[in-house]
Amino acid sequence: MLKAEPTLETLATQIQRQDRLLKATRWSVLGATIMAATAILASQWHPTVNASVLKAKTLSVETIALRNDTGKIIALISSTSDGTPHISLFDSREKVRLSIGLRQDGAPSISLLDTEQGSRAVLSLNDHQDASLTMFNATKLPRATLAVDAASSGHMVLYGSGGGLNLSAFDGRVQWNPVGGAVQNVQTTKEAN
Repeated sequence: MLKAEPTLETLATQIQRQDRLLKATRWSVLGATIMAATAILASQWHPTVNASVLKAKTLSVETIALRNDTGKIIALISSTSDGTPHISLFDSREKVRLSIGLRQDGAPSISLLDTEQGSRAVLSLNDHQDASLTMFNATKLPRATLAVDAASSGHMVLYGSGGGLNLSAFDGRVQWNPVGGAVQNVQTTKEAN
């Protein structure tokens, strides 16, 4: 039995919810980055009973590892094999859970990883500096993408086992791409008149 097709109001509500999620994620990642940088700096200059204070105008290292009181690495600032900067935050099982870096072209990317090291959400900029948020399921398949397209308009794609729903704010296009079937354009109220 076919489910009733979503209304434009329902789709608009979903787009607004995704937009709020994107904004909240952006601020959460910024906060986590600032907290990690603060912790790293505090650990470098906080005097302890056994260590002397490091006084230098410039510190040049290839990798900075922040360790907890048991010696486990909880944060790592390093460069990748292509020379781009990278920050990794680890959980209590020493698994990377947050990854922040720059691609070779300088575009930033933030990845939230699950306990099996699979990306579950990726926030990034493309070659044209347009933002996108892609969310993945446990089997690493993309299931939702919220992006700004080349025309600077919002674009959302929702994927499922039956196909994909494609929404474009640029031209009001609503498409259903079923698996094993032809693309179906959903007629909007404006097109019907």
